[in-house]
Amino acid sequence: MTQANDGGHRYGATALTATAIFAFMLALNHWMPLHRDDYDYLMVWKTGVPIASLSDVLSSAMQHYLLHGGRMVTVFCLDLFLWLGKPLFDAANALMFLALSVLVMMHARRSAALTRTPGLLALAALLLWLSLPHFGEVAVWKSGSTVYLWSAVPAFLFLLPYNLTLKALGDRQRARHAWAILPMFLLGILAGWSIENLAVTVTLLALGCTLYARRHGAFAPWMLTGAVGALAGLIGLVAAPGNYVRYDAQGADKGILIHLGNQIAGQGEMLLYLLPVLLLIYTAYRLCQRRLSGLPVERDGSLILYARKKHVAAFDKGGITAASAVLWSLLLLLTVSYFTGGWVAAAIRDTVIAGVLTPLGQTRPKTIFLFTNVMNGFEEMAIYWLVILLCYHRMKALLGLTKASIRDAAQQVSWCEVLRASPAARYAACLIGLGLCNNLVMIAAPTFPGRATFSSTAMCVAALLALLNDPSVRSEFSPRAGRLLRTAAFLLLAYTGAAALLLTHEMGIEDAARIAQIEAARARGETVVHFPRIENTRRALRHVYYEDWDNGVTKDGAMEYFGLTDIEVPPHRPQ
Repeated sequence: MTQANDGGHRYGATALTATAIFAFMLALNHWMPLHRDDYDYLMVWKTGVPIASLSDVLSSAMQHYLLHGGRMVTVFCLDLFLWLGKPLFDAANALMFLALSVLVMMHARRSAALTRTPGLLALAALLLWLSLPHFGEVAVWKSGSTVYLWSAVPAFLFLLPYNLTLKALGDRQRARHAWAILPMFLLGILAGWSIENLAVTVTLLALGCTLYARRHGAFAPWMLTGAVGALAGLIGLVAAPGNYVRYDAQGADKGILIHLGNQIAGQGEMLLYLLPVLLLIYTAYRLCQRRLSGLPVERDGSLILYARKKHVAAFDKGGITAASAVLWSLLLLLTVSYFTGGWVAAAIRDTVIAGVLTPLGQTRPKTIFLFTNVMNGFEEMAIYWLVILLCYHRMKALLGLTKASIRDAAQQVSWCEVLRASPAARYAACLIGLGLCNNLVMIAAPTFPGRATFSSTAMCVAALLALLNDPSVRSEFSPRAGRLLRTAAFLLLAYTGAAALLLTHEMGIEDAARIAQIEAARARGETVVHFPRIENTRRALRHVYYEDWDNGVTKDGAMEYFGLTDIEVPPHRPQ
């Protein structure tokens, strides 16, 4: 009876968690207006003709394949749902994010069970929300989400049976599943025909898992057909004539140093967004190392002795240290600046332009614009990092992870010993390595923006969840440290979630007024419209993505779609 009640509780908690994730994302999508590339995709590619039928959707996807790039599957989904209407697109996009959260949880647990760990599902969604670079651009904006979010979901779904098979192999189980031969082939095509770096990773993983299973007597036909499907999809992706057209436009005269620089910038940006994930992974590693060393642990005011006690190390009781004082001072300074015009970010911006970019001759308008765009979000991101670092500093004190205890444990237990002793640590290390290799695939690309690390970030999130799902790792976190983490997670979600909803709602109202103005002008026979500039550019840690209509993409696409000859927006007023 108790087990039945516990199962029902977990089922209800899972349903409630999934509903909350879906509802939040639905609200965010509902208020997110169409802009930028969305207008181009509302029309049959490069024809100026609005999509009005399923045949137009197919024709547009083919035109895009021939003229712009190989991502035909994602373009088809984008064109299809833009034609079906924004409300349906909003719901589908919210469902996709929920699906990704579920799949990341399943990969972390290496189990397809859905209702056993509702807390892990909530944590997966929260970490994806905090860690995915440029969240508004890759998971809410229609043209961006279909490229990144909608590519990751079929890819992670496709890889799940391979992951479960390798797990079953370790448990000495065998499963053939002959019925999965055709579905895995078709799903492999979708996974391979996604986005370039993820498609290569998926194909190589499927082939590698197939060969490994065959070597260990666990081969199943669906593994081979899935790998063949992924390879077919990858060929369809990279062989598109439009890829060569696009590369000629973007990749000309870019040597190996530019490609390496792109890798450093893209990987670096991913690591900055992954700060809370990486700190928790590092903490889990140090806790495992200390447990294996057998050193005594003092946490939450209690002394816990492990069986293999060797000697007693000195423990810090916590309190205000020089490091925490500096962090608190910076946090106060940046918070005051953020709410009084952003004068700290402006000072840093002007200093770098005058002292670094100008002497180097990097003063082209586009360079200055891109750097200014980065600095516009500097303070809110810095405040976010400082809050995380302060929480981390406090958590270390609660767990007794002092410099002395870390040093003593590291002297007795190497990282290799941690990996040998902990299957969860080995699996997490494989996921992190896989994410980094997934990014390295992009070294051949002419550009590598932070948003392209989407799938690698999701792999790193799965790595942390795999560690926290392990009882031996989870038990190392004290009750007070657990409460601190839950409180910090709630506050970060409340702050970023509320800000994203409010700002997106504001952008939606502003954009709706512009669409109404366009429709009124066209009804009067006018082809020129004048819009006031949107001055509020806060983006809630990039969870809000919207650019004013003076940018060439939105302006040109909207002019063609609405039949305008010009859209005028006043120039930006410097602060």
